[in-house]
Amino acid sequence: MRKIKNFKINIRPREISRILRKLLNITELDIDVEESVQRACFFYGKCIKPAVVYDTFSKETAVFSFIGETPSKWIAVSPFILTIGNALKEEFDSNRDIFGEYTTQIVSAISADTLEQSKNFVQKLIASEAGDENCELSRHLEISSNFYHDVFQILPVEKINVTLSEDGKFEPSYSAAGLFYWIPLKKRSKK
Repeated sequence: MRKIKNFKINIRPREISRILRKLLNITELDIDVEESVQRACFFYGKCIKPAVVYDTFSKETAVFSFIGETPSKWIAVSPFILTIGNALKEEFDSNRDIFGEYTTQIVSAISADTLEQSKNFVQKLIASEAGDENCELSRHLEISSNFYHDVFQILPVEKINVTLSEDGKFEPSYSAAGLFYWIPLKKRSKK
């Protein structure tokens, strides 16, 4: 089991603006909204506390299998659960209009981008480990909520303060679960 807490995520205002334009279905943000995005990124950047727990299981020792897009020649699987913590939601809940009428969408964009960056960080960590074993990773696969209880049985999620609510959703809500399959690299023939 590997646990990493408080790794560095850079809030990217340009990316947040791009996501916001997509959420609002507009081509350009006016200057006031752009300034709100800049201020929100600075303000909420202090609230994000990313953490991840993951492990790798060989095909023989994997205690469960995920239904879905399983590669044909995998030899190991690395499930993970990550979170950006609850402070972003708490700050937002304390003042929902602090950055104008689009604060809700700005927070949504920030959470989406930081979760995506966190997944990329985890992928790099696991890819490095897989590379040491002459393997490459499958693409990132989301774990369906049907399997959250299974993952909670094999990963010590309490170390990153993630729980499941009665209705099977993550708490904190800005959390995600996924996995990567390890696929052996093809050996090159010598000529």
